[in-house]
Amino acid sequence: MNTNFIIVLGGLALLLLALSAISSIVQSTESRSHKTSWIALVALVPLVGWAIWWRKGPRRP
Repeated sequence: MNTNFIIVLGGLALLLLALSAISSIVQSTESRSHKTSWIALVALVPLVGWAIWWRKGPRRP
């Protein structure tokens, strides 16, 4: 399989993870400043930010 294809698929997977985390963050009941901090974390380091949000972030009501 072509290496570039695998890299592109990995990038798309990271993008989808980041977008799902951001969507969840926006729908949460956290304050605006907390939401902004979480979104910045997920945007700057998508895989790590997503993992931290998944483990430590507030749950949806």
